[in-house]
Amino acid sequence: MKKKVFIIGSGFSSLSAACYLAKYGFDVSIFEKNDSFGGRARQFKTNGYTFDMGPSWYWMPDVFDRFFEDFNKKSSDLYEIKKLDPGYKVFFKNNESVLISSDVNKITETFENIEKGSGNKLRKFLKQAEG
Repeated sequence: MKKKVFIIGSGFSSLSAACYLAKYGFDVSIFEKNDSFGGRARQFKTNGYTFDMGPSWYWMPDVFDRFFEDFNKKSSDLYEIKKLDPGYKVFFKNNESVLISSDVNKITETFENIEKGSGNKLRKFLKQAEG
């Protein structure tokens, strides 16, 4: 008899845990409070606009690639990554907005214009993230 596992939530971590557990013979059930799966990777659509409910950047592609390889798949067979420029637009309460470019130099310049010193902090963060 298979052991049963109940997973609360359906974000990337929950879905990947469910996949591995099912692969190793567990009977997995996922419970999600929202009407769609994906956690913060979901979208909200209204009045012709689409809003990401979470991250808009695709970081750590090697983690996604390794996950799909564990199930004899390739991420490139399942979805296409399209680089957007600008990456997104941030709206503020006072009706101001800022375009966030996909070009790192332009992003750091934008950050620096908003807050002195933040461009260098962003470069430092990105350098640390590269490992």
